[in-house]
Amino acid sequence: MSAYGSITDDSATVRLERVFPIPAEQLWAYLTTPKGQHRWIAEGQIGPDHARLEFLDNGTVNEGPVLAWGPPNLVEFEWTGGPTQPAGSRVRFELTAEGEGTRLILTHGRTSAPAAPDFAAGWHYHLDTLSFLVEGAEPLTGRLTWQQLRGHYLPTAQLPGTRS
Repeated sequence: MSAYGSITDDSATVRLERVFPIPAEQLWAYLTTPKGQHRWIAEGQIGPDHARLEFLDNGTVNEGPVLAWGPPNLVEFEWTGGPTQPAGSRVRFELTAEGEGTRLILTHGRTSAPAAPDFAAGWHYHLDTLSFLVEGAEPLTGRLTWQQLRGHYLPTAQLPGTRS
């Protein structure tokens, strides 16, 4: 399985899959609790009724209602806020057992074609960080940056005026 995600043909949905060597309950805590999120993505909390993520590096706050809540296997919430996606997109985390670990399928839908590569790069970068933390390591210096990851995803998006 590749660490790279995909942007669907409609250029508005980002999907990434990763397998983590921990049980679903432990991965769920990283994904939804303030203590877990702080280490890999942002300040905040997800569920059971509301999601809020505050990115301290750029001041962006994303928040919205939780649309589906099924610990420790499913959460979906509205992603509202930020410079490229003012409202209306949705993030979904699906967790399933895989061997002695847990498969995470992350879907960020209802984005826009121009924003999809940004979201793909951001989620990819943050999931890389989570992978290091789950394995008890600090993220490597010299790993791929958001800008490098965006460069990978940009050609996969069908931006307006590029579809033939």
